[in-house]
Amino acid sequence: MAVRTLPSAGRRGWASIPGQETLRYFAAAFFALTLLTDWAYTQTTVLMWKDFSSWLLFAGLVAAGIAVLLWLVGLVVYRERPLWGVVFLNALVLLAAFFNSLVHAGDGWTAIVPWGIGLSLLTCLLMLVSATLRRTAFRPMQRV
Repeated sequence: MAVRTLPSAGRRGWASIPGQETLRYFAAAFFALTLLTDWAYTQTTVLMWKDFSSWLLFAGLVAAGIAVLLWLVGLVVYRERPLWGVVFLNALVLLAAFFNSLVHAGDGWTAIVPWGIGLSLLTCLLMLVSATLRRTAFRPMQRV
């Protein structure tokens, strides 16, 4: 019978600082909800949805920024070696979300269509690719 175990906290690239993973998940949720509220705005043209998108982008950038700081502390303290592909994709996610936030600062319809919702979709796709790459790199070990 095989027993599956997760990698230990000291393994390469694994989160070492408490709260880092939670903040990363919150940022991902905020960015994904931004796509949903952008879509809701295109269906209803109610400005409330545009405001929700802007707030979700801001909250996601704050959560991601704190997660990045904790990740950097983990690199220094625990001398971890990061997965550079995941780091690069996560940096692209933050760049796309930052530019999306700048686009959402505009007024009305032009803040969402076409660039706002496009950048929200790009952010979600990059997050999906990053999560997939990270998951394949950290498959649970099997002990027989």
